[in-house]
Amino acid sequence: MKQSKWIWKPGDFELYHSMLLHNRRTYQGIYYPPMWRVDAPARNVMLYKRAEIEQRETLTVYSNAKQASFLVDNTRYPAGTTVTLEPGKHFIKLFGYKPDGFPAFYCVGDTFASDESWKFGSYGARDAHAGANDMYTEPGDNPEIFKFSYERIAPVSAEETNGGTLYDFGKETFGKLIFENLAPGTSATVICGESREEALCPEEAIVYVDLCEENGGFVSTTVAFRYIFVPALGCDYSLCADYEYLPLENKGSFRSDDPMINKIWEVADYTLHLNAREGFFDGLKRDRWVWGGDAYQSYFVNYYLMNDKDIVRRTQRILRGANPMTMHINTISDYTFYWIAAMWEYYFHTGDKQFIWASYPNMLTTMNFVTSRLDEDGLYAKRRGDWVFVDWSTFFDKDSGPMCAEQMLLCRAYDCMAKCAALLDDEKTAEKFTELKDDLYEKINRLYWDEEKSAFIDDYATGNRNVTRHANIFALLYGLTSEERKQRIIDCVIKNPEIPAITTPYFEFFELDAMCSIGEFQYMTDMLHSYWGGMLNHGATTIWEEYFPEKSRVENYAMYGKAFGKSLCHAWGASPIYLLGKYALGVRPTAPAYEAYEVRPNLMCFGELEGTVPAADGTVWVRMTRDAVTVRADLAGGTLVLGDKSYPIEKDVELTVSLSS
Repeated sequence: MKQSKWIWKPGDFELYHSMLLHNRRTYQGIYYPPMWRVDAPARNVMLYKRAEIEQRETLTVYSNAKQASFLVDNTRYPAGTTVTLEPGKHFIKLFGYKPDGFPAFYCVGDTFASDESWKFGSYGARDAHAGANDMYTEPGDNPEIFKFSYERIAPVSAEETNGGTLYDFGKETFGKLIFENLAPGTSATVICGESREEALCPEEAIVYVDLCEENGGFVSTTVAFRYIFVPALGCDYSLCADYEYLPLENKGSFRSDDPMINKIWEVADYTLHLNAREGFFDGLKRDRWVWGGDAYQSYFVNYYLMNDKDIVRRTQRILRGANPMTMHINTISDYTFYWIAAMWEYYFHTGDKQFIWASYPNMLTTMNFVTSRLDEDGLYAKRRGDWVFVDWSTFFDKDSGPMCAEQMLLCRAYDCMAKCAALLDDEKTAEKFTELKDDLYEKINRLYWDEEKSAFIDDYATGNRNVTRHANIFALLYGLTSEERKQRIIDCVIKNPEIPAITTPYFEFFELDAMCSIGEFQYMTDMLHSYWGGMLNHGATTIWEEYFPEKSRVENYAMYGKAFGKSLCHAWGASPIYLLGKYALGVRPTAPAYEAYEVRPNLMCFGELEGTVPAADGTVWVRMTRDAVTVRADLAGGTLVLGDKSYPIEKDVELTVSLSS
């Protein structure tokens, strides 16, 4: 029989697991809720499929809901029943009610085996395909339990100190602590730390585990840690952990003759994998939430490392939630704009038009929400309940008026919405958002450009002509001004040391992308060595949320007014993988799904480099030395670009070009 999958109302799987993950956070053992609305899945669901069969088949329907049944044409059966279908046309409907989770179904058969070919809706042309994924393909699977993999790990050292034992697992990790051989009645508060100092400071540490012996042992919930401090328990117990992860295969790679850059790539790789879970998390210790800005950058790194489509789709659905939309994603306006942009960028990298089609109704309602909250000039201005983020920067006033950076992100969202509408042949909507984009482009360049400063100012309405890097970087990245003005921005802002520097890996993603796009490769490699390398020199085993080179290692752990408030494993710090793949290996699509692509390798600070980039359903391998470039790809449509010369890349044919000729 055909392989079946568990199926559900589209989006319910993500809503359910979003509900769980966003309500797991604690601070020193106390529940810490998100500040945004968290939606629940539907309780009642009906899915259907029509088909004509040529020979007799059987169909068995299972459900995780106790109250479940199905209709074969006009006859109803309880879930768990096997029905024989005679040749001819059949209309099957699945019904389920589950008050404490979400209804799901598993149909065993041939034509009617459960998969994405089933529909949800009102029997119309726009009905959505059923939700499903490749993790849940067996009758015994439970889609209400997210399917992780586990690996048993042990501490690399144990030290008697502070009246207890400090265990070091060697690097940041995420898993369940497992205690064995506990004495009856043993209980204690165990302290988890991303750093040694945090684990030894119970007053300031973020993550506690309340150990309570049961049948001689204890297994914790999943927590982030490198160090574990256990007070004296008065018994000869043992401690290990089950590392919890998704087995996502790396399809990208990078290697050079620079050991520090290689190490940065490896640590960034590990950082992203740790945060690749139900969706892309921001970080492991503190939030363990899905934030739109963190996720947006994770997508780009994913396209150059794992190229996993499913985690992007899951994350986008988690972020969006259910209708009606009453607040910005994570309450942050820029994150709503990124969500729209990410849709087009997902299609551009993968060619998955079906996901855009399925998400399009939510894209429309999202943009309706956005445009309903603009001011009389058609600009985004902060409203009550909105959080304008842009970056952790104190150099601009986010509450003053319509910020230039926000208008630029909105303009990018308009552009991406128009492209998605055109992709789906919705010409009226495409025209609408193209006009909105063009109108906003004009206003940005008229209202925010300062001729004397040769830069975009942060806010025009207050009379404060402050200039920071952020809006000007967006102008370069998204083509939001003339070529003449771009060059002035490069000279007067980007290369101007008097303009305050970026301090977070989050916005370094955008700055380094912009710098590389204008050929400033030395800036990127210098930053990799000093900024990311500085973290590694402080002993980082994953990339931090923020880093100040002038501060000591322990001083760098502080954030949000707390001694250990900073996340030392933050997904947005993994951007070197994207930057090295796109600009050192030089691989980038020039048409959706790599139907056309370029390879523009650059040695930067290296004597030699090589690596692979996952390209849609294929792979591009690049090696470059001072003498030659070699490219091999298992997909057509590529062009090797070296200076002003171009060379076609043939599928499965190794191309070598001498650099001395």
